[in-house]
Amino acid sequence: MLSQIPFNSLEVAAWIGCLFFLVAGWNQVEKFFDRRAHRGAAREIQPHPLPVAKFDQPVAETLCQSRRRELSSEVLRLEHDVASLRLERRAEVGELQLKINKVDREVGELRASIELNNQQLTRIDAKLDRVIERQA
Repeated sequence: MLSQIPFNSLEVAAWIGCLFFLVAGWNQVEKFFDRRAHRGAAREIQPHPLPVAKFDQPVAETLCQSRRRELSSEVLRLEHDVASLRLERRAEVGELQLKINKVDREVGELRASIELNNQQLTRIDAKLDRVIERQA
């Protein structure tokens, strides 16, 4: 039956082109209606690849030991410095306590002296009052 209908290659190409444009047009119309109906396209969720972290080469044991010795000597030096500062502070505190005690003694002596002066002024005032009374 097909052999009775003569087809030339131009007609076949035209029909194939029409079918292509018809399918493409239908896809566009379908996308338009999906957008209008607010339906999203089906999406696949793919797992994210794991990030690969770069690590430095391991440190040599001799380097660790040398740094440990350096840090130990630094800690010992700092402990010695702290101990010497403590001794200096204790010596300075002792000197300050001696000075404070000296000032306290002097203030006590001045209080006693002022008290004696006040007593003498009171006696002199009483004597002056008696002298003024005799003369009056």
